[in-house]
Formats: sequence, C-alpha cells, structure tokens
Amino acid sequence: MFSTSPTCQRRPLAARLALVSVASLSLIGGSVAVAGPASAAAYDYKKVECNVKAKKVDHKEYGRYSKNKADVKFEFKVWCDKKTDVKFEHWIFQKKNNGKWELIKHRHDKIKDVKYADKHTKAEVKDKGRKGDKEHVFHVVKIKYEDKNGKYSRTVTKHDHADGKVDFGRGH
Repeated sequence: MFSTSPTCQRRPLAARLALVSVASLSLIGGSVAVAGPASAAAYDYKKVECNVKAKKVDHKEYGRYSKNKADVKFEFKVWCDKKTDVKFEHWIFQKKNNGKWELIKHRHDKIKDVKYADKHTKAEVKDKGRKGDKEHVFHVVKIKYEDKNGKYSRTVTKHDHADGKVDFGRGH
C-alpha cells in the first residue's frame, strides 16, 4: 500500500497558499498603481508654497534709545509663490543674567493676500549691565498658511530664527 507522510501533504498546501498570496498581492498592487494617477488627477491640488526668513539682529534702533534701553527692530520676511493669507507668530527673547532666555515680546497677526512682505516687531531691550555692554537677543518667527483647493486643504507650518547683539556701549 502506498502512503504519504504528513509533511509531504503540508508542503503542496503551503506552496499553493503562497502562490495565492503572491497573486493576490500583485492584483492589489496593480490596482493601486492604476488608481494612483487617476485619483491624483481628480484632486489636482493647486499648492501654495510659503517661506519665512528671520533676519539677524544688528541693533537697528527704532525710536527711543537711552543708556539702559533701546527699541530694537526685529525684522523678518514672508514670501509665497501665490497670493494667500498667512498667520504669523513672532517671539523675541533676551538672555537673562543667569544665562537663561527670557521672553520680552510676543506678537501674532495675519497678513492678507500676501506674495511677499517685509515685517518687523519692535521690542524694548534693556541693558542688564553685562561685561562688554552687549545684550544677546534671539527671535523666532512661525508662519501658518492653508494650502487649499475647494473642500480639500491642509495647514502648513514653517519657522525660522536668528540671533544678534544689542550694543549699549556705542555712545548714542
């Protein structure tokens, strides 16, 4: 009498299952490849691309200046490849005597229908009396804009930062 071992019976079944799995994956993969370009064409986003650049602080006084404080201009640029509305937040910090950073100004606003804009925030920097008569400052700009086409949209966030020194020893 002829008999087969249990392992011989399992291998053909396992081999058949593997073939079915590979075949079904190729069918699924094939349908994804065909559906990918069609769905991309259907949603045709008109993307907006925006950027922000915080300028290095070089102690441009803006208004009042005295021996122990100055109003300093913290400048940044926003530009987009198409006109859009942009929300921005602007944080300005000064180094404290203990070496930690202290928030001295926070500003937020909206720029409507912008393609290119030069903006600034004025902040009062105080002379803390450190050696060298220079105060270290730092600013961060974050922008948010919506990239949309009809009912499809996404919010994009970008940011930049820059530092510098405010010089109180220049004899103004």
